[in-house]
Amino acid sequence: MAFRIDPGVDFVLADRIQIQQVLVNLIRNAVDVLAGFDGSRAIDVETRAGANGMVQISVADTGSGLAPEVARQLFQPFVTTKQKGMGLGLSICRTIIEAHGGRIWVEARPAGGTIFHFTLRAASGHGEDARDE
Repeated sequence: MAFRIDPGVDFVLADRIQIQQVLVNLIRNAVDVLAGFDGSRAIDVETRAGANGMVQISVADTGSGLAPEVARQLFQPFVTTKQKGMGLGLSICRTIIEAHGGRIWVEARPAGGTIFHFTLRAASGHGEDARDE
Protein backbone atom coordinates (compact mmCIF):
# COMPACT_ATOMS: atom_id res chain seq x y z
CA MET A 1 0.00 0.00 0.00
CA ALA A 2 1.31 3.42 -0.94
CA PHE A 3 0.30 6.80 0.47
CA ARG A 4 0.69 10.09 -1.41
CA ILE A 5 -0.23 12.96 0.88
CA ASP A 6 -0.34 16.48 -0.53
CA PRO A 7 1.84 18.62 1.80
CA GLY A 8 -0.38 21.60 0.99
CA VAL A 9 -3.37 19.93 2.65
CA ASP A 10 -3.40 20.15 6.42
CA PHE A 11 -6.85 19.58 7.89
CA VAL A 12 -10.41 18.92 6.82
CA LEU A 13 -13.70 19.66 8.56
CA ALA A 14 -14.88 16.17 9.44
CA ASP A 15 -15.83 13.74 12.12
CA ARG A 16 -12.70 11.63 12.25
CA ILE A 17 -14.50 8.42 13.28
CA GLN A 18 -16.96 8.65 10.40
CA ILE A 19 -14.24 9.39 7.85
CA GLN A 20 -12.17 6.56 9.29
CA GLN A 21 -15.17 4.30 8.63
CA VAL A 22 -15.27 5.47 5.00
CA LEU A 23 -11.55 4.86 4.52
CA VAL A 24 -11.65 1.45 6.20
CA ASN A 25 -14.56 0.42 3.98
CA LEU A 26 -12.86 1.57 0.77
CA ILE A 27 -9.51 -0.01 1.67
CA ARG A 28 -11.16 -3.26 2.82
CA ASN A 29 -13.07 -3.43 -0.47
CA ALA A 30 -9.79 -2.96 -2.37
CA VAL A 31 -8.11 -5.71 -0.31
CA ASP A 32 -11.05 -8.05 -1.00
CA VAL A 33 -10.86 -7.36 -4.74
CA LEU A 34 -7.12 -7.98 -4.86
CA ALA A 35 -7.30 -11.19 -2.80
CA GLY A 36 -8.71 -13.06 -5.78
CA PHE A 37 -6.79 -11.18 -8.46
CA ASP A 38 -3.94 -12.83 -10.38
CA GLY A 39 -2.29 -9.66 -11.67
CA SER A 40 -0.22 -6.98 -10.01
CA ARG A 41 -1.68 -6.02 -6.62
CA ALA A 42 -1.43 -2.49 -5.27
CA ILE A 43 -3.54 -0.06 -3.28
CA ASP A 44 -2.81 3.66 -3.39
CA VAL A 45 -4.29 6.27 -1.06
CA GLU A 46 -3.86 9.88 -2.12
CA THR A 47 -4.88 13.30 -0.87
CA ARG A 48 -4.73 16.52 -2.83
CA ALA A 49 -6.13 20.01 -2.74
CA GLY A 50 -9.22 20.32 -4.87
CA ALA A 51 -11.31 23.18 -6.19
CA ASN A 52 -13.51 25.49 -4.11
CA GLY A 53 -11.81 24.79 -0.76
CA MET A 54 -12.26 21.04 -0.98
CA VAL A 55 -9.77 18.23 -0.42
CA GLN A 56 -9.95 15.14 -2.60
CA ILE A 57 -9.09 11.75 -1.14
CA SER A 58 -8.66 8.76 -3.46
CA VAL A 59 -8.33 5.02 -2.87
CA ALA A 60 -7.17 3.12 -5.97
CA ASP A 61 -6.61 -0.57 -6.60
CA THR A 62 -5.08 -2.51 -9.47
CA GLY A 63 -7.84 -5.13 -9.59
CA SER A 64 -10.04 -6.12 -12.49
CA GLY A 65 -12.21 -2.99 -12.34
CA LEU A 66 -15.97 -2.55 -12.36
CA ALA A 67 -18.44 -3.09 -15.15
CA PRO A 68 -20.01 0.27 -16.14
CA GLU A 69 -23.53 -0.91 -15.27
CA VAL A 70 -22.36 -1.87 -11.75
CA ALA A 71 -20.43 1.38 -11.28
CA ARG A 72 -23.56 3.44 -12.02
CA GLN A 73 -25.48 1.79 -9.15
CA LEU A 74 -22.68 1.08 -6.71
CA PHE A 75 -23.65 3.65 -4.08
CA GLN A 76 -27.28 2.49 -3.91
CA PRO A 77 -28.33 0.32 -0.94
CA PHE A 78 -28.15 -3.45 -1.49
CA VAL A 79 -25.96 -3.22 -4.60
CA THR A 80 -22.87 -5.38 -4.22
CA THR A 81 -20.28 -7.26 -6.24
CA LYS A 82 -19.44 -9.56 -3.31
CA GLN A 83 -20.93 -13.02 -2.86
CA LYS A 84 -21.45 -12.49 0.87
CA GLY A 85 -21.85 -8.70 0.91
CA MET A 86 -25.05 -6.93 1.90
CA GLY A 87 -24.44 -3.92 -0.32
CA LEU A 88 -24.67 -1.33 2.44
CA GLY A 89 -21.05 -0.24 2.91
CA LEU A 90 -20.78 2.14 -0.05
CA SER A 91 -24.28 3.47 0.54
CA ILE A 92 -23.26 4.35 4.11
CA CYS A 93 -20.04 5.90 2.80
CA ARG A 94 -22.07 8.09 0.46
CA THR A 95 -24.36 9.19 3.29
CA ILE A 96 -21.38 10.09 5.51
CA ILE A 97 -19.54 12.03 2.79
CA GLU A 98 -22.64 13.93 1.67
CA ALA A 99 -23.45 14.80 5.32
CA HIS A 100 -19.98 16.39 5.43
CA GLY A 101 -20.76 18.52 2.36
CA GLY A 102 -18.65 16.41 0.03
CA ARG A 103 -19.31 13.91 -2.72
CA ILE A 104 -18.09 10.41 -3.53
CA TRP A 105 -17.68 8.76 -6.92
CA VAL A 106 -15.93 5.90 -8.65
CA GLU A 107 -14.04 5.67 -11.92
CA ALA A 108 -11.93 3.19 -13.82
CA ARG A 109 -8.20 3.38 -13.20
CA PRO A 110 -6.47 4.02 -16.55
CA ALA A 111 -3.94 1.22 -16.04
CA GLY A 112 -6.63 -1.20 -14.81
CA GLY A 113 -8.52 -1.30 -11.55
CA THR A 114 -10.80 1.12 -9.77
CA ILE A 115 -10.43 4.50 -8.06
CA PHE A 116 -12.85 5.72 -5.41
CA HIS A 117 -12.70 9.47 -4.81
CA PHE A 118 -14.38 11.59 -2.19
CA THR A 119 -14.16 15.22 -1.16
CA LEU A 120 -14.26 17.01 2.17
CA ARG A 121 -14.11 20.69 3.03
CA ALA A 122 -10.66 21.99 3.89
CA ALA A 123 -10.34 23.58 7.31
CA SER A 124 -9.25 27.19 7.27
CA GLY A 125 -7.78 27.03 10.78
CA HIS A 126 -5.36 24.59 12.30
CA GLY A 127 -6.66 24.43 15.85
CA GLU A 128 -8.09 21.49 17.75
CA ASP A 129 -11.64 22.58 16.83
CA ALA A 130 -10.90 22.30 13.09
CA ARG A 131 -9.69 18.73 13.46
CA ASP A 132 -12.60 17.47 15.54
CA GLU A 133 -15.60 18.95 13.74
